[in-house]
Amino acid sequence: MVLVEGVKMKAKRIPKNQLVKAWKTLSSKPLPKVKALKLSDEDFNHVIQHRHCVEDDLRETEEWGKILSTKGTDACVFNADETEDADYIILVRENPYHSLNEIFLHELSHIARGDL
Repeated sequence: MVLVEGVKMKAKRIPKNQLVKAWKTLSSKPLPKVKALKLSDEDFNHVIQHRHCVEDDLRETEEWGKILSTKGTDACVFNADETEDADYIILVRENPYHSLNEIFLHELSHIARGDL
């Protein structure tokens, strides 16, 4: 069980080696402290609806040209709280629409570019 947005949820930790592989294609810098967790689709949808903020709208408009529906969202990345043992958290839905490698490349690219 993990605490996400103040709610206890079951989560499966995704092995760091999957993150390292994707990161190496994006940057020659060391991988920051990133924790990736897989949540049930229901819990993921709950988090994504409650995490929505103005910064996300701006980033989506810049990246996609519009504000996206959260319906097809596979994952999200955000700065971790001070209480976490990571600088960034990536949350992934249990049944994503894209491969984990594609998801990690996309989410880690936000970190590599300094979007957060």
